[in-house]
Amino acid sequence: MKNLLYLFIPLLFFSCINVESEVDVDEDEVIIVEFGDLTSLSDDKQYGNFQIKVPEIDSNVMQNGAVLAYIERAATDERPQRWSQFPQYNLVWKEIGDTTFSYLSYGEGFIRISLQSETSVEGVAETFKGLKLKLVILD
Repeated sequence: MKNLLYLFIPLLFFSCINVESEVDVDEDEVIIVEFGDLTSLSDDKQYGNFQIKVPEIDSNVMQNGAVLAYIERAATDERPQRWSQFPQYNLVWKEIGDTTFSYLSYGEGFIRISLQSETSVEGVAETFKGLKLKLVILD
């Protein structure tokens, strides 16, 4: 048993390798955008989207990078200001019988936040209006 211990201890140290990150933090960008009015709304009001210009999303980001988004949660007396990962399932509207989903897509020069609902996206769109969205653009 003691011999096995002598065998495993050196293996533990020799099996460790040094891994260097390939991400260059200097190339990443963080920008803040704000929700405005819906860019489009379907006739049945079950689908709509916000399209926001983001010139920082270039062809290099499209080929080699990614865009992450966080929605601002304003401070209250009980809670500090914070950022929540976006998109998210919106349970607020489930209470009134309307389940709404939001999702993020992006293309060269823009992001699109799409909303999909069982009834209408107008209530959620109004809630988002004026909120800030933090975009982390990985190049």
